[in-house]
Amino acid sequence: MSLMTFRAASSSMTSGGPMPEMAKILAFRARATSLPCSREDALARARAFLAAPVSDRTAERLDADLGDGDVLMSICALLLEATNTNPADVAREAPPIYKWISARSEKQFFFDERDFFLGEAALLAGCSYRHLGKRQDAETWFDRADANFRHTVAPAAHLARVSYNRLALRYDQNRHEDVLELLPSTALTFQRLGMATDFSKCMFLEAMSLKMLGRFEEAADLLEPLASNEALDFALRGTALVNLGNVYSNQGSFDRALTAYGQAKPFLESGRRLSTLADLKVMFGETLRALGRSADAMIAYREAIADHVELGMLTRAAYLRVAFAEALLEAGRAREAEWEILAALPTIDDQEMVPEGFAAVSLLRESVRQRKTDPKALLDLREYLQARD
Repeated sequence: MSLMTFRAASSSMTSGGPMPEMAKILAFRARATSLPCSREDALARARAFLAAPVSDRTAERLDADLGDGDVLMSICALLLEATNTNPADVAREAPPIYKWISARSEKQFFFDERDFFLGEAALLAGCSYRHLGKRQDAETWFDRADANFRHTVAPAAHLARVSYNRLALRYDQNRHEDVLELLPSTALTFQRLGMATDFSKCMFLEAMSLKMLGRFEEAADLLEPLASNEALDFALRGTALVNLGNVYSNQGSFDRALTAYGQAKPFLESGRRLSTLADLKVMFGETLRALGRSADAMIAYREAIADHVELGMLTRAAYLRVAFAEALLEAGRAREAEWEILAALPTIDDQEMVPEGFAAVSLLRESVRQRKTDPKALLDLREYLQARD
């Protein structure tokens, strides 16, 4: 569901019948824009705004584009599409938009639009930071989204979206029992509001938590109908297929896993789910490794790491480098393992992925310096990052 449709749906929740007499006397402010803007014009202006270098965005242009509710809505819609394809770009764009809106008075917006757009910008920032592995930043932005959406006329749908993303963040933190306990309430909200796609995302998140808890049969029971549901968008079907393949692989059904991966790829390409395509290569590599096809698995791992780096998902790439180094070490390719470790350590330090003084990092750094990589230190680091990843 697009943001424009979403906003219209939210407004319609309060207009199921004749307007009450009290509502008829409310004096709504007119939107402070000069001329009406068609959907096509708004989208064209939004694309031009996002394509323009930041240095070219004068104060006059910011006021003209961000001050037009239709253009701002289109900007939010384009950024929403980009959260799964270019999260680093969204993380750069959303906070300044939030700051610009924050500096404006309510009188410069129509009715509750200031609160709505503040919520949208904050939610976009939170989602992008979550994808980039910056969880503390994501949590802060989700708090801002929640605080602003609460002041809109029909907040239920928007607050449910924030709730879903907070639960996705808990999934990232390996708090899977919490996800399974709290997710039904959010799913029920989506179901009651007729938000079918968001309800399906809840099913998917439940399946993912079940998978991570080793409850593979229950996970497959949820993923299989999602993967075969032709009413779902390509991106969600493809993501369901990737993880269904991973479930099959964990169950030892490698042929079924490879079939699911093959089916997922065109869906993900059509939906431009670049981060999930990168994860597909990781899971594909794991399955190939289990089948004894070590050389092919190594190629898949390398491509997955390169894709995550290109997307700006550096913390995820660092974890994959450590996991890849372990596989290389097992294969007797110690020098290549050292290269991956040396490439991962700066990000691990910069992003504070491990607590200060974590012994495994010091031991690993010293062992690599001496060209005798310590497998135990590498295993300890990989297990810690896996629990955190």
